[in-house]
Amino acid sequence: MSQAGATAPTPRHAPRTPRSAHTRERIIAAATEVFARSGFHGAKVADIAEQAGIAYGLVYHYFHNKEDILAAIFTERWAQYVTYLHEVGDTDIGFREQMRRLVHFWVEVYRREPALMTVMINEVTRSYEFLESHDIGTVMVAFEAIEQIIRRARDRGEVATGVDPQLASYVVFGAAEMVLTGYVMGTLRRDEPAAFAGDETQMLEVLLDGLAPR
Repeated sequence: MSQAGATAPTPRHAPRTPRSAHTRERIIAAATEVFARSGFHGAKVADIAEQAGIAYGLVYHYFHNKEDILAAIFTERWAQYVTYLHEVGDTDIGFREQMRRLVHFWVEVYRREPALMTVMINEVTRSYEFLESHDIGTVMVAFEAIEQIIRRARDRGEVATGVDPQLASYVVFGAAEMVLTGYVMGTLRRDEPAAFAGDETQMLEVLLDGLAPR
């Protein structure tokens, strides 16, 4: 990316008290709902303030603009996501169980926070504009974490020796992203917990065992 080394603007005011930290989190949560409902470009700072139940000017006490808020949503939520990937990779369990936990995590995040997943899919991972203006390395650490899980499993003999861990990480990540995109777009309609559980089972089977008859 042409601006891969770009850095995010310095926050206007870092939270210094639990109250200010709570207000900042309210703004982020409100912005997530507004971005999911109206789209990033259709959203206004006034909409975010109204959703958060705060004065319009208070938003600017914590953020420069709505671009700054979107960057905060990505940076903070993505960091939590990557941390979980590393936790699973460092857990002393088999590869199949590691993959089961990852698949469950992806589906469960959508179930619990559909607005957040909508923003992450529509405004971040599928937004060339966003990725062009941020450090692509921040995104790639998720691929690298999955690659490391696959590489270690291959070394233990749980993955075929001919598998390229880097390529496989793209396959795994891409499959998860497309399923989540289906949820976000409404082309994969799921209303019951059992339907989501069935998706998890089938995703795991496809990723680990392929599509050939068993």
